[in-house]
Amino acid sequence: MAGYCIGMIGLTHPHSAGHLRTLSVTPEVERVLLYDPSPAAHAAARAHCPKAAESFTELDELLARRDVAAVVIAVPTDQAPALVARAAAAGKHVLCEKPVGRTAAELAPALAALAAHQRRCCVFYTWRRHPVILKLRELVRAGALGRLTSVELRMVTTQVGLRDPSHWLFKRSVAGGGIISWLGCHWLDAARFITGQEYDAVAALTATLSGEPIDVEDVAAVSFRLSGGALGTLHAGYLIAQGRAGYEGATYDNRVIVRGTLGRAEYLWAPAGEQTVELHSAAPGWNTVSRHRFSYLLADSPAYGGAHGLEFVREFLHTLEAGGPSPASAVDALRVVEALDAIYAAAAGGRTMPVERRDYAGLPGA
Repeated sequence: MAGYCIGMIGLTHPHSAGHLRTLSVTPEVERVLLYDPSPAAHAAARAHCPKAAESFTELDELLARRDVAAVVIAVPTDQAPALVARAAAAGKHVLCEKPVGRTAAELAPALAALAAHQRRCCVFYTWRRHPVILKLRELVRAGALGRLTSVELRMVTTQVGLRDPSHWLFKRSVAGGGIISWLGCHWLDAARFITGQEYDAVAALTATLSGEPIDVEDVAAVSFRLSGGALGTLHAGYLIAQGRAGYEGATYDNRVIVRGTLGRAEYLWAPAGEQTVELHSAAPGWNTVSRHRFSYLLADSPAYGGAHGLEFVREFLHTLEAGGPSPASAVDALRVVEALDAIYAAAAGGRTMPVERRDYAGLPGA
Protein backbone atom coordinates (compact mmCIF):
# COMPACT_ATOMS: atom_id res chain seq x y z
CA MET A 1 0.00 0.00 0.00
CA ALA A 2 1.80 3.11 -1.23
CA GLY A 3 1.69 5.84 -3.80
CA TYR A 4 -1.68 7.41 -3.00
CA CYS A 5 -2.63 10.71 -4.58
CA ILE A 6 -4.69 12.71 -2.08
CA GLY A 7 -6.72 15.86 -2.70
CA MET A 8 -6.67 18.62 -0.09
CA ILE A 9 -9.94 20.58 -0.17
CA GLY A 10 -9.69 23.82 1.77
CA LEU A 11 -6.40 25.54 2.58
CA THR A 12 -7.42 28.20 5.11
CA HIS A 13 -9.12 26.12 7.81
CA PRO A 14 -7.40 26.40 11.24
CA HIS A 15 -6.20 22.80 10.79
CA SER A 16 -5.34 22.85 7.07
CA ALA A 17 -1.63 23.39 7.71
CA GLY A 18 -1.59 20.51 10.18
CA HIS A 19 -3.29 18.16 7.73
CA LEU A 20 -0.83 19.13 5.01
CA ARG A 21 2.06 18.38 7.34
CA THR A 22 0.47 15.00 8.09
CA LEU A 23 0.22 14.17 4.40
CA SER A 24 3.83 15.26 3.90
CA VAL A 25 5.08 12.61 6.37
CA THR A 26 2.61 9.83 5.54
CA PRO A 27 4.63 7.12 3.75
CA GLU A 28 1.59 5.88 1.80
CA VAL A 29 0.98 9.33 0.25
CA GLU A 30 2.99 10.13 -2.87
CA ARG A 31 1.35 13.32 -4.14
CA VAL A 32 -1.09 15.93 -2.82
CA LEU A 33 -3.32 18.02 -5.09
CA LEU A 34 -4.54 21.32 -3.65
CA TYR A 35 -7.91 23.01 -3.97
CA ASP A 36 -9.02 26.37 -2.65
CA PRO A 37 -11.03 29.07 -4.44
CA SER A 38 -8.46 31.67 -3.32
CA PRO A 39 -5.24 31.56 -5.39
CA ALA A 40 -3.41 33.32 -2.57
CA ALA A 41 -3.91 30.33 -0.27
CA HIS A 42 -1.95 27.94 -2.46
CA ALA A 43 1.55 29.33 -1.99
CA ALA A 44 1.29 29.23 1.79
CA ALA A 45 -0.07 25.67 1.65
CA ARG A 46 2.88 24.44 -0.37
CA ALA A 47 5.24 25.51 2.39
CA HIS A 48 3.65 22.89 4.65
CA CYS A 49 3.70 20.01 2.17
CA PRO A 50 6.64 19.24 -0.13
CA LYS A 51 4.45 16.57 -1.78
CA ALA A 52 2.06 19.24 -3.09
CA ALA A 53 1.79 18.94 -6.85
CA GLU A 54 -0.95 20.60 -8.91
CA SER A 55 -3.25 23.32 -7.62
CA PHE A 56 -6.87 23.97 -8.52
CA THR A 57 -9.27 26.84 -7.94
CA GLU A 58 -12.16 24.87 -9.47
CA LEU A 59 -13.23 21.90 -7.35
CA ASP A 60 -14.72 19.91 -10.24
CA GLU A 61 -11.30 19.78 -11.87
CA LEU A 62 -9.75 18.13 -8.83
CA LEU A 63 -12.66 15.74 -8.30
CA ALA A 64 -12.47 14.69 -11.94
CA ARG A 65 -8.94 13.41 -11.47
CA ARG A 66 -9.05 9.61 -11.57
CA ASP A 67 -5.71 9.33 -9.75
CA VAL A 68 -7.14 10.95 -6.60
CA ALA A 69 -8.12 8.11 -4.27
CA ALA A 70 -9.27 10.20 -1.32
CA VAL A 71 -9.70 13.82 -0.27
CA VAL A 72 -9.15 15.70 2.97
CA ILE A 73 -11.96 18.20 3.55
CA ALA A 74 -11.17 21.13 5.84
CA VAL A 75 -13.73 23.89 5.31
CA PRO A 76 -16.20 25.93 7.38
CA THR A 77 -18.71 23.61 9.03
CA ASP A 78 -21.72 24.78 7.02
CA GLN A 79 -19.96 23.78 3.78
CA ALA A 80 -18.72 20.34 4.84
CA PRO A 81 -21.79 18.09 4.30
CA ALA A 82 -22.29 19.17 0.68
CA LEU A 83 -18.59 18.69 -0.08
CA VAL A 84 -18.58 15.21 1.46
CA ALA A 85 -21.53 14.31 -0.77
CA ARG A 86 -19.83 15.78 -3.87
CA ALA A 87 -16.61 13.91 -3.16
CA ALA A 88 -18.46 10.62 -2.63
CA ALA A 89 -20.41 11.08 -5.86
CA ALA A 90 -17.08 11.64 -7.64
CA GLY A 91 -15.83 8.31 -6.32
CA LYS A 92 -13.50 9.67 -3.64
CA HIS A 93 -13.03 8.39 -0.12
CA VAL A 94 -13.12 11.17 2.48
CA LEU A 95 -11.18 12.37 5.50
CA CYS A 96 -13.15 15.25 6.99
CA GLU A 97 -12.72 17.83 9.70
CA LYS A 98 -15.05 17.48 12.65
CA PRO A 99 -17.90 17.94 13.41
CA VAL A 100 -18.75 17.58 9.65
CA GLY A 101 -22.07 19.44 9.93
CA ARG A 102 -24.00 21.89 12.08
CA THR A 103 -26.87 19.47 12.67
CA ALA A 104 -27.68 15.81 12.18
CA ALA A 105 -30.26 16.76 9.55
CA GLU A 106 -27.50 18.44 7.52
CA LEU A 107 -25.43 15.26 7.68
CA ALA A 108 -28.16 13.04 6.23
CA PRO A 109 -27.51 13.76 2.50
CA ALA A 110 -23.75 13.29 3.00
CA LEU A 111 -24.23 9.91 4.66
CA ALA A 112 -26.70 8.89 1.97
CA ALA A 113 -24.14 9.77 -0.73
CA LEU A 114 -21.38 7.80 1.03
CA ALA A 115 -23.68 4.78 1.22
CA ALA A 116 -24.93 5.11 -2.35
CA HIS A 117 -21.43 5.33 -3.81
CA GLN A 118 -19.81 2.97 -1.26
CA ARG A 119 -17.15 5.46 -0.27
CA ARG A 120 -15.40 5.40 3.08
CA CYS A 121 -15.38 8.39 5.41
CA CYS A 122 -13.17 9.10 8.39
CA VAL A 123 -13.59 12.10 10.70
CA PHE A 124 -10.60 13.69 12.44
CA TYR A 125 -11.36 12.51 15.97
CA THR A 126 -7.69 11.70 16.33
CA TRP A 127 -7.84 11.40 20.13
CA ARG A 128 -9.09 7.86 19.44
CA ARG A 129 -5.48 6.90 18.74
CA HIS A 130 -3.90 8.84 21.60
CA PRO A 131 -2.29 6.33 23.98
CA VAL A 132 -4.08 7.65 27.08
CA ILE A 133 -7.52 7.33 25.47
CA LEU A 134 -6.63 3.84 24.27
CA LYS A 135 -5.52 2.93 27.80
CA LEU A 136 -8.76 4.21 29.34
CA ARG A 137 -10.73 2.17 26.80
CA GLU A 138 -8.60 -0.90 27.55
CA LEU A 139 -9.15 -0.57 31.32
CA VAL A 140 -12.91 -0.27 30.89
CA ARG A 141 -13.01 -3.36 28.70
CA ALA A 142 -10.73 -5.30 31.05
CA GLY A 143 -13.19 -4.81 33.91
CA ALA A 144 -10.79 -2.76 36.02
CA LEU A 145 -13.55 -0.27 36.87
CA GLY A 146 -16.49 -2.64 37.19
CA ARG A 147 -19.86 -1.33 36.03
CA LEU A 148 -19.49 2.27 34.85
CA THR A 149 -21.19 4.92 36.97
CA SER A 150 -19.66 8.28 36.08
CA VAL A 151 -17.67 10.15 33.42
CA GLU A 152 -16.09 13.58 33.92
CA LEU A 153 -14.78 15.54 30.93
CA ARG A 154 -13.00 18.90 30.89
CA MET A 155 -11.95 20.77 27.74
CA VAL A 156 -10.73 24.27 28.58
CA THR A 157 -8.48 26.39 26.38
CA THR A 158 -7.32 29.92 25.61
CA GLN A 159 -9.78 32.79 25.51
CA VAL A 160 -11.63 33.96 22.41
CA GLY A 161 -9.52 37.11 22.28
CA LEU A 162 -6.46 34.97 21.52
CA ARG A 163 -8.32 33.15 18.72
CA ASP A 164 -9.57 36.00 16.48
CA PRO A 165 -13.20 36.78 17.43
CA SER A 166 -13.98 37.65 13.79
CA HIS A 167 -13.23 34.09 12.64
CA TRP A 168 -16.12 31.99 11.25
CA LEU A 169 -15.71 29.65 14.25
CA PHE A 170 -17.49 32.28 16.31
CA LYS A 171 -20.40 32.77 13.90
CA ARG A 172 -23.34 30.51 14.70
CA SER A 173 -24.67 30.65 11.14
CA VAL A 174 -21.42 29.08 9.89
CA ALA A 175 -20.10 26.96 12.77
CA GLY A 176 -23.43 25.89 14.27
CA GLY A 177 -22.15 26.40 17.81
CA GLY A 178 -19.17 27.45 19.87
CA ILE A 179 -16.81 25.70 22.26
CA ILE A 180 -18.95 22.56 22.48
CA SER A 181 -19.12 21.92 18.75
CA TRP A 182 -15.54 22.99 17.98
CA LEU A 183 -13.59 21.37 20.84
CA GLY A 184 -16.06 19.73 23.21
CA CYS A 185 -16.96 17.39 20.36
CA HIS A 186 -13.57 15.68 20.78
CA TRP A 187 -14.43 14.62 24.34
CA LEU A 188 -18.02 13.75 23.41
CA ASP A 189 -16.59 11.32 20.88
CA ALA A 190 -13.84 10.09 23.22
CA ALA A 191 -16.39 9.21 25.92
CA ARG A 192 -18.30 7.05 23.42
CA PHE A 193 -15.06 5.43 22.31
CA ILE A 194 -13.83 4.75 25.85
CA THR A 195 -17.10 3.43 27.26
CA GLY A 196 -18.64 1.77 24.21
CA GLN A 197 -21.92 3.49 25.10
CA GLU A 198 -24.16 6.08 23.46
CA TYR A 199 -25.74 9.28 24.75
CA ASP A 200 -29.32 8.81 25.88
CA ALA A 201 -30.17 12.23 27.37
CA VAL A 202 -28.52 15.60 28.03
CA ALA A 203 -29.04 18.80 29.99
CA ALA A 204 -26.96 21.94 29.46
CA LEU A 205 -26.22 25.52 30.40
CA THR A 206 -24.32 27.68 27.93
CA ALA A 207 -23.16 31.29 28.05
CA THR A 208 -21.16 33.90 26.18
CA LEU A 209 -19.07 35.61 28.86
CA SER A 210 -15.87 36.70 27.11
CA GLY A 211 -17.17 40.14 26.21
CA GLU A 212 -16.12 39.56 22.61
CA PRO A 213 -18.57 40.30 19.75
CA ILE A 214 -19.49 36.67 19.05
CA ASP A 215 -22.84 34.86 18.94
CA VAL A 216 -21.80 31.37 20.08
CA GLU A 217 -21.20 29.98 23.56
CA ASP A 218 -17.69 30.37 24.98
CA VAL A 219 -18.39 28.44 28.18
CA ALA A 220 -20.67 25.47 28.77
CA ALA A 221 -21.66 22.98 31.44
CA VAL A 222 -23.25 19.80 30.08
CA SER A 223 -24.69 16.82 31.93
CA PHE A 224 -25.50 13.55 30.19
CA ARG A 225 -26.74 10.00 30.72
CA LEU A 226 -25.13 7.15 28.80
CA SER A 227 -26.98 4.13 27.48
CA GLY A 228 -25.54 1.93 30.25
CA GLY A 229 -26.92 4.25 32.93
CA ALA A 230 -23.75 6.15 33.91
CA LEU A 231 -24.04 9.90 34.40
CA GLY A 232 -21.45 12.33 33.10
CA THR A 233 -20.44 15.96 32.77
CA LEU A 234 -18.58 18.04 30.20
CA HIS A 235 -17.14 21.41 31.21
CA ALA A 236 -15.86 23.31 28.19
CA GLY A 237 -14.71 26.87 27.75
CA TYR A 238 -12.47 29.45 26.14
CA LEU A 239 -11.25 30.50 29.58
CA ILE A 240 -7.44 30.59 29.85
CA ALA A 241 -6.11 34.15 29.86
CA GLN A 242 -2.47 33.35 29.05
CA GLY A 243 -1.14 31.57 25.99
CA ARG A 244 -0.08 31.87 22.40
CA ALA A 245 -2.39 33.55 19.95
CA GLY A 246 -3.85 31.35 17.23
CA TYR A 247 -4.88 27.72 16.95
CA GLU A 248 -1.56 25.91 16.91
CA GLY A 249 0.21 25.69 20.23
CA ALA A 250 -2.79 26.94 22.21
CA THR A 251 -2.87 26.30 25.96
CA TYR A 252 -5.26 23.65 27.32
CA ASP A 253 -6.54 22.33 30.64
CA ASN A 254 -8.01 18.90 29.90
CA ARG A 255 -9.18 16.01 32.04
CA VAL A 256 -11.00 12.69 31.61
CA ILE A 257 -12.11 10.67 34.65
CA VAL A 258 -14.05 7.41 34.35
CA ARG A 259 -15.52 5.84 37.49
CA GLY A 260 -17.17 2.51 38.10
CA THR A 261 -18.35 0.31 40.95
CA LEU A 262 -14.81 -1.09 41.37
CA GLY A 263 -12.53 1.83 40.66
CA ARG A 264 -11.46 5.04 38.96
CA ALA A 265 -9.23 5.78 35.94
CA GLU A 266 -8.06 9.33 35.31
CA TYR A 267 -6.16 11.05 32.53
CA LEU A 268 -3.64 13.34 34.24
CA TRP A 269 -3.13 15.75 31.38
CA ALA A 270 0.12 17.72 31.22
CA PRO A 271 0.88 20.62 28.86
CA ALA A 272 4.23 19.01 27.98
CA GLY A 273 6.15 15.87 28.83
CA GLU A 274 4.64 12.64 30.06
CA GLN A 275 0.93 12.00 29.72
CA THR A 276 -0.39 9.75 32.48
CA VAL A 277 -3.34 7.51 33.25
CA GLU A 278 -3.80 6.73 36.93
CA LEU A 279 -5.90 3.75 38.03
CA HIS A 280 -7.31 2.92 41.45
CA SER A 281 -9.13 -0.42 41.38
CA ALA A 282 -10.67 -2.96 43.72
CA ALA A 283 -11.28 -5.38 40.85
CA PRO A 284 -9.77 -8.88 41.04
CA GLY A 285 -6.41 -8.92 39.30
CA TRP A 286 -5.94 -5.20 39.86
CA ASN A 287 -6.44 -4.82 43.61
CA THR A 288 -3.03 -6.14 44.68
CA VAL A 289 -1.61 -2.70 43.85
CA SER A 290 -3.06 0.42 45.50
CA ARG A 291 -2.35 2.64 42.50
CA HIS A 292 -1.40 1.92 38.90
CA ARG A 293 0.26 4.60 36.75
CA PHE A 294 0.66 4.31 33.00
CA SER A 295 2.88 7.06 31.57
CA TYR A 296 3.53 7.95 27.94
CA LEU A 297 6.17 10.24 26.48
CA LEU A 298 4.77 11.05 23.07
CA ALA A 299 6.98 10.81 20.00
CA ASP A 300 7.70 14.03 18.12
CA SER A 301 5.85 14.42 14.84
CA PRO A 302 4.85 17.39 12.65
CA ALA A 303 1.51 15.68 11.94
CA TYR A 304 -1.80 17.15 13.06
CA GLY A 305 -2.31 15.89 16.62
CA GLY A 306 1.22 14.45 16.74
CA ALA A 307 2.38 10.89 16.14
CA HIS A 308 -1.02 9.43 16.98
CA GLY A 309 -2.59 11.74 14.37
CA LEU A 310 -0.24 10.30 11.76
CA GLU A 311 -1.15 6.73 12.74
CA PHE A 312 -4.83 7.67 12.57
CA VAL A 313 -4.48 8.74 8.92
CA ARG A 314 -2.31 5.75 8.02
CA GLU A 315 -4.88 3.38 9.53
CA PHE A 316 -7.64 4.94 7.43
CA LEU A 317 -5.59 4.63 4.24
CA HIS A 318 -4.95 0.98 5.09
CA THR A 319 -8.71 0.33 5.19
CA LEU A 320 -9.08 1.52 1.59
CA GLU A 321 -7.54 -1.76 0.45
CA ALA A 322 -7.83 -4.05 3.45
CA GLY A 323 -11.35 -3.13 4.55
CA GLY A 324 -12.42 -3.04 8.17
CA PRO A 325 -13.77 -0.14 10.23
CA SER A 326 -12.60 3.43 9.83
CA PRO A 327 -10.79 4.87 12.88
CA ALA A 328 -13.73 7.29 13.28
CA SER A 329 -16.53 6.72 10.79
CA ALA A 330 -19.30 8.88 9.39
CA VAL A 331 -21.67 7.22 11.86
CA ASP A 332 -19.36 8.24 14.71
CA ALA A 333 -19.60 11.81 13.43
CA LEU A 334 -23.39 11.48 13.28
CA ARG A 335 -23.61 10.26 16.89
CA VAL A 336 -21.65 13.28 18.12
CA VAL A 337 -23.74 15.74 16.11
CA GLU A 338 -26.92 14.10 17.41
CA ALA A 339 -25.62 14.76 20.92
CA LEU A 340 -24.78 18.36 19.94
CA ASP A 341 -28.33 18.83 18.61
CA ALA A 342 -29.74 17.69 21.95
CA ILE A 343 -27.27 19.81 23.96
CA TYR A 344 -28.16 23.02 22.15
CA ALA A 345 -31.88 22.22 22.38
CA ALA A 346 -31.52 21.53 26.10
CA ALA A 347 -29.66 24.81 26.66
CA ALA A 348 -32.27 26.77 24.71
CA GLY A 349 -35.25 25.10 26.37
CA GLY A 350 -33.95 24.77 29.90
CA ARG A 351 -34.83 21.09 30.18
CA THR A 352 -33.37 17.64 29.75
CA MET A 353 -33.53 16.43 26.17
CA PRO A 354 -33.39 12.88 24.79
CA VAL A 355 -30.73 12.19 22.17
CA GLU A 356 -32.37 10.96 18.98
CA ARG A 357 -30.25 8.37 17.18
CA ARG A 358 -30.78 7.72 13.48
CA ASP A 359 -30.13 4.45 11.70
CA TYR A 360 -27.90 4.34 8.65
CA ALA A 361 -27.22 1.12 6.78
CA GLY A 362 -24.74 0.35 4.06
CA LEU A 363 -21.98 2.75 5.07
CA PRO A 364 -18.59 1.12 4.41
CA GLY A 365 -16.21 1.35 7.36
CA ALA A 366 -18.96 2.17 9.88
